[in-house]
Amino acid sequence: MSQLNYPHIAQMAFNTPLLASSQLVEMVTQYLYPRITGRTGEQSNLTAKGVGEVQLGNPEVDGSMAIISVHGILIPRRGTLTNACEEIMSFELLRNQIAACMANEQIKEIVLDINSGGGTAQAAFECAEYIYQAQKTKPIRAVINYNAYSAAYLIAAACTEIQLSSTAGVGSIGVYQKRLDLTAHYEQEGISIHTFFRGSKKVLFHPDIKMTEEEMQHTETEIEETYQQFVSAVAKYRGLTNAEVEATEADTFQGAKAIKLKLADTLTTDPQMAINNIAKRLIQKTPEKKMNSVALQSAALKHQFQH
Repeated sequence: MSQLNYPHIAQMAFNTPLLASSQLVEMVTQYLYPRITGRTGEQSNLTAKGVGEVQLGNPEVDGSMAIISVHGILIPRRGTLTNACEEIMSFELLRNQIAACMANEQIKEIVLDINSGGGTAQAAFECAEYIYQAQKTKPIRAVINYNAYSAAYLIAAACTEIQLSSTAGVGSIGVYQKRLDLTAHYEQEGISIHTFFRGSKKVLFHPDIKMTEEEMQHTETEIEETYQQFVSAVAKYRGLTNAEVEATEADTFQGAKAIKLKLADTLTTDPQMAINNIAKRLIQKTPEKKMNSVALQSAALKHQFQH
C-alpha cells in the first residue's frame, strides 16, 4: 500500500461511528498510527501478511444454492487493502451479489458465510435492511464461520436464520469511535499548525486541534443516535425488545449462549455441517437431474473449508 492511501484508510478508522469490535479497531489503529506520524520504523502489533490485493469474486453458485463469503473488514463501497489486512468486503458488493442471486430463478436459497469483526456504520444499515426485505422472498441463511461481530452481526441478524457452532461468536452490538489528537506529537516535533476557519463545526475532528467540549458533546450525540439505530435494527430483525438488545452491553456470545439470548437460531457441529444440512434439504426438493449438481457443490465446499 502506498503512503498516499493512508489518509483514505484513516478516514474510515477515525472520527466516524464504527460498528466494529474493539479488537478490530485497535488492530487497524496500531497499523496506521506510526505511518500517520512518520514513525514507520517503529514496531506495529499488526503483522503484515504479504498477501497482496484481495480479489473478491462471485459467489459459488450451482442450480439451487449460492454461497457468498462475507469476510474481513466491512466498508461502504468496493475497494482493496494489501498487507494491512487480509480481507475486506464492501456492503455495495454484498448487495450486488445478493441481488444477482435473487434475480436468478435457479437459485432457491442463499447462504452468507460470515467471518468478520465488523466495519463502518455507513452503508451497514441500508445493506441489512435490503437483506431483511430480500429474505422474505428467498431464504438467506447466515452461517457463522467463525465470528460475526458488530456490523457483521447486523448483517446476520437480518437473515432468515443464523447457524453457528459451539465456538462461533456473535454480538458486539455497540458503536465505537476514535478521535486522533496529534497536538502533543506536533509540539514534541516543534511543529506549529495554524488553522483558519469559519463555522465552529468546520474543524471538528481535526487531529491538529485539541478536542473542545462542543466537539465532545457532538460526538456523544452522534454515537447515541447510531447506537439506538443499531439496537432498534437488531430488535426488529430478531424479534427482541430494545431493552433485551441493550442488556447485552456489546458483549460477544458463543454457541448455545447466543441461542439462549435469541441472537442465533441453530447450533451446528461446524460451518461445513451447516452447509451440508442446507444442501440436503435442497436435494430433497430438487428433481433427480439436479441432485448431482447440489452434491458436487457440497463436496467442493467441504474442500474449501478444509483449505
